[in-house]
Amino acid sequence: MTTAGSVLSFSTRRLRASSTDPRGIVRLEQPTLVVNPSTTSVFLDTAVQTHIPPLSSAVLDHVTLRPAERLLLLNGWDDEELAGLGSREGWQRIGDSPEVAAGAGDGLPFPAETPLWKSTTEQLGRIPFDSRFPEAGSDARGKRDLYLQANLWYAPAGTDCHIHRRHDFLEVHTQVSGWGRMQKFHAQDPTTLYQDVLLAPGMTHAPFCRTDAAGGWQYPWHRYWADSDCLWLALEYHPTAPSPTVSQSDAQEVHQ
Repeated sequence: MTTAGSVLSFSTRRLRASSTDPRGIVRLEQPTLVVNPSTTSVFLDTAVQTHIPPLSSAVLDHVTLRPAERLLLLNGWDDEELAGLGSREGWQRIGDSPEVAAGAGDGLPFPAETPLWKSTTEQLGRIPFDSRFPEAGSDARGKRDLYLQANLWYAPAGTDCHIHRRHDFLEVHTQVSGWGRMQKFHAQDPTTLYQDVLLAPGMTHAPFCRTDAAGGWQYPWHRYWADSDCLWLALEYHPTAPSPTVSQSDAQEVHQ
């Protein structure tokens, strides 16, 4: 793999997570989970032109990419030992962090006993974002800057990661290891399930939210469910820049 960039703080013993420099040349020489966090497509240098759409991912090998924006690259995800991952340095159990659990949204509170862990968070900088991108009936118009942050989540098989609906940001998830699903509900009640979005390693789901006229985000009741031991990447797009004290590494612009 030939590229400049930086290794991300939530890399593990076997999983190497890194970000590339914008407008760099990326040559992949081993199986790599490539995540495109921007709102522009990334084209592959292949005989038959193909691309990675915005806010999506692909597992690639032996190919050259020439992205206009920053990419996230994950190597060794299929070798990661998930058992005990949450006990490693920098990870926190959500039930042990009231301020994080409180952000789960309205309705019933996040169950403190839930076996759900979050890694350190990387602040990845400013990204120009078209507010119409989540196309499920968006009301807002125009472009604005959002601020991207990323982290990993881990949950063992059978974990219900809590039905919720309130977020002050846009989020998408990329399945890294194991098999899970994102689910939508009519109410904060598992019997009201109306859509299952199955996630295999390397897959990213489309945004669940719609933007309103004020530029905020409206979500249905939703949750992550772990069918097996699961590791997934969360991308969050926030409307304001993070405090410098929050950053795990030097923030860099996704678009320059």
